[in-house]
Amino acid sequence: MAFTQIYVNLPVADLDASTAFYAALGGVVNPQFTDETSAQLALGDAVTVQLMTHEQFRQFTSRPVASGAIESILAVPAESKEEVDRLADAAVKAGGSEPRPPQDMGWLYNRAVDDPDGHSWELLSYDASAMPSTPE
Repeated sequence: MAFTQIYVNLPVADLDASTAFYAALGGVVNPQFTDETSAQLALGDAVTVQLMTHEQFRQFTSRPVASGAIESILAVPAESKEEVDRLADAAVKAGGSEPRPPQDMGWLYNRAVDDPDGHSWELLSYDASAMPSTPE
């Protein structure tokens, strides 16, 4: 079986601020799954983010909601280096942060952006044909 979509569920402290961040990344709000406790944004045909207030998120788990610690880095490809820069700049302008400088390996370019709650995303563009035969 191959997965064709991913739904990323994220706890957020400020639903409006987080919705603005993901909208700046090109996310389109799905009003059918959006209310005062949750907002769903499609980041393309295959990636959907479901933002939930901490109270709403707790209804789906008996474990504590993480805060401050990094649990994962979600990576999404863009069409070009320029698109990576455009998206990262828009994400920072919309309340995100950039935890490290951009990385340019020639064949791969990426920038990390964290949403207002610290959920980490890697925006990347790469040319597999130019990839070195051994990892750097």
